[in-house]
Amino acid sequence: MIQKYIETLAKDPLFDESDSENFPKGAYKPDFEFRKIRFLMPELQGASRQGRFMYVVHQASCSVYPVWIYTHEEYRQRPSDQELKEQFAIIEEMNIVDVDSPPS
Repeated sequence: MIQKYIETLAKDPLFDESDSENFPKGAYKPDFEFRKIRFLMPELQGASRQGRFMYVVHQASCSVYPVWIYTHEEYRQRPSDQELKEQFAIIEEMNIVDVDSPPS
């Protein structure tokens, strides 16, 4: 199922089934968009039955970075701001594409 979403995001990073998500405090970057997809997990019960797939889109390069997959069974709300900030720091380091400079 996640592979299906990854394939879809490769074509349309802001596709209709995703929602904008608030960045953790102090982690906002204007050239990135934080998104979340909700999907059913029939083997689970209640609020946990809906999985969440969080990802970040670097708009200038149209790159998609998976951040976290979780349920409310694992996290009552969402992963902590600190956990998310750690992932964003890794993504920021990975994003070495300079879209203003053409390749040599």
